[in-house]
Amino acid sequence: MERARELSRPYWTREGVIGIYVVGSATRPHRDGLSDYDIEVVLEDAAYARTPDAERQVFAYRDGDPTIVDYEFYLWPWSEFAALVSSTQDLFHYPYQHAVVLHDPEGKVAPIIRRLAELPEDVRQDRLRVHYLEFRFALGRARKTESGGRDRDLNLRLLRGDAVSALSKVLFLTARSWPATHHWVEQELRLLGVPEALLGHIEKAFAAPNPDRRKALVDATDGWLDERGETFHRDTAGLMAWAFHRTEGKRAFERWGGR
Repeated sequence: MERARELSRPYWTREGVIGIYVVGSATRPHRDGLSDYDIEVVLEDAAYARTPDAERQVFAYRDGDPTIVDYEFYLWPWSEFAALVSSTQDLFHYPYQHAVVLHDPEGKVAPIIRRLAELPEDVRQDRLRVHYLEFRFALGRARKTESGGRDRDLNLRLLRGDAVSALSKVLFLTARSWPATHHWVEQELRLLGVPEALLGHIEKAFAAPNPDRRKALVDATDGWLDERGETFHRDTAGLMAWAFHRTEGKRAFERWGGR
């Protein structure tokens, strides 16, 4: 993080700066040769309003390769940054679980980052149910699309994508984490201790789908949920009633479904 800190220093004395932090793969052990530094700067609203658009997001590219970003500065007005705590987008929660504060002289930024990183238990429980049903529904629709003799490759790819996306969210939430951005899902699931056998079932079920592999994936998923102490998935009738007949379930789908 020393390089990120040095890169950020010119902003420390800039008018209206409240705090600076870094997020993204630079903060994670799976950082690779294409990873850049995503540095975000929080400004007082008035200072942000005076900042030209060209300075609100600045990219610097690698020497000798104008296609690879070396680092980025993204500026936030304080009011928008503080309001992120109520966002339903994983993008505004997962990265903050690993954010590193570079500059926070008045201690205002760190508490917001902690709140962004926090996964409330009621949110976790609602989303487990929503995404588990999305996973099972998408698998079922894919099966019907396959077996119906329909020449609809695009439909199948979309349904399988929906299924694996929903399943990945179930796994993150079971591990008590906000879901990661898609380009680091596999690495983050491993870091959270998701069993290699379960990840292997995911690979097999979607690389070369067939009924046996789908069933094995569902069984492995349910088994890991059991191991982690979850029970919601074993009461199918109750889960369906919650989703389609209970106000709290309908609201949860409206809030968290389809992401």
